[in-house]
Amino acid sequence: MIRDRRADMGFMEAMISLMTVIAVLGMYLAFLTTSTVAAYDPLEGFDPDSLEVDISDGTSISESYLYGCLGSYDVLGIQVTVTIPYFSDEEQSFLVGRSSEFESSSRYVKVLLYDNGRCVPVVIGVVTYL
Repeated sequence: MIRDRRADMGFMEAMISLMTVIAVLGMYLAFLTTSTVAAYDPLEGFDPDSLEVDISDGTSISESYLYGCLGSYDVLGIQVTVTIPYFSDEEQSFLVGRSSEFESSSRYVKVLLYDNGRCVPVVIGVVTYL
């Protein structure tokens, strides 16, 4: 920086320093805002064991837990998809509430009783509509 006889910064150098500080603070706030929004999980307390999925005679779930989640997690709708890999080609889907274009999803794997007493892995996909 250019200093005059009294060791003061000139006006132009002071303005450049101010603009640099403002630009760095703006980038920091933009990073902080995007990382905070990306870290939000609407189903933070969701318990897949409380879902009560039954696959012994067709696929069914207890929708009472889903209705409870609608009220407590502040979401518009919840869609649960149950897939039994290698045992059933059909994918069963259950929707409670309404869908929207903003969604967040999670997948869970549970081992459940199938026909003839066999235990098989089941993939449970949960999509929340915000």
